[in-house]
Amino acid sequence: MSKKLTPLILLLAMNLRLAVTAIPPLFGIIQQHLHITNTTTALLVTLPLICFAIGALAAPRLIHQLGIGPLLLLTTGILVIANIGRPINRLTLIGGTILIGGAIALLNILIPTLIAATTPSRVTQMTSYYSLTMNLIAAIGTAIILPLATVWGWTTAMQLLGLPAGFALLASVFYRHALPTQSRVTSTTNVHWKLDRSTTLLALFMGCQSLTFYTLTTWLPTIYQAFGASAAEAGTLLSVFQLVGIPAALVLTYRWHFQRLLPLILLGYLVGLTCLLWRGWGHWLSAIILGFTCSLVFTLALNLIATSSRRVTVVAQRSAIAQSCGYLLAAVEPLLLGQLNHIFASWQPGLFLIGGLMILTVSIGYALVTTTHQQ
Repeated sequence: MSKKLTPLILLLAMNLRLAVTAIPPLFGIIQQHLHITNTTTALLVTLPLICFAIGALAAPRLIHQLGIGPLLLLTTGILVIANIGRPINRLTLIGGTILIGGAIALLNILIPTLIAATTPSRVTQMTSYYSLTMNLIAAIGTAIILPLATVWGWTTAMQLLGLPAGFALLASVFYRHALPTQSRVTSTTNVHWKLDRSTTLLALFMGCQSLTFYTLTTWLPTIYQAFGASAAEAGTLLSVFQLVGIPAALVLTYRWHFQRLLPLILLGYLVGLTCLLWRGWGHWLSAIILGFTCSLVFTLALNLIATSSRRVTVVAQRSAIAQSCGYLLAAVEPLLLGQLNHIFASWQPGLFLIGGLMILTVSIGYALVTTTHQQ
């Protein structure tokens, strides 16, 4: 199919992190106005991750039953409504967060499936573009949410996070006749759920990289402060961590062999982690290197999923299993790292754990790329 669906894919990608990652800067304001505890506030990030894991498993069946077009209309419509209603009160805050998590979970599977079905010759390029768009919009949202709340109030600021979903909904209506038909998406060959070697490795690779990313996203500011950074500097370093991931998404468009990227990823992981221990310039280097590396390995994971099979149904099911595993693990690991810090009164044991996880991620990546090349 032609490039005409590219705007739709990019508009959908704008919504994959925005409504989740832009919320933490508002935690204090939300607590003050809705009188909620720290535990309830933390659910605004944890619940979507759990929804990502559960919703991903339902996505292939829904794609089979409804087709891509109707499901896109449903998910983008839910995103619009949930973002508008979320800040009304405590009940809608939690309910809206769950709906947003479920809708994004479906989009996480729908977009790779749509790319595989409509642009099979440009999978790597399109995956890189949608990863770049996702990171860019998430970084912009995180940066502007507080200024928006200052000017228009926190409820309006939260509701404006649904604006990209509104554009995606309109685009889904506009492009509905250009979307692949249900018969094309659900091929006549009935694909059964199975954990073959490729699917298992994809799930482990996606899980390990998700663990690393969300653990760092959750605890980097606290770790920086423990190693001498001020609170303001730690917040700025987290923004840098997110922003430098944007160009990393473009690396795979230059036709790098996946296997050649893995040593670069391991080097980036370990050098970035080591730089965490050094004050001043070391912190800035760590934010830049870790942010770039985490975005690169995430884009690689998406590409490996999208190119894992020529059959769209297989891609959808492997994507569902891999992302479900990844986000389920990602919801647990930050809690484990926090508990380790509580037990040992130090971040060093947690950093050793992250380092081991990074090495494991690259090792699984080697096995996965080797398996993919043999198929």
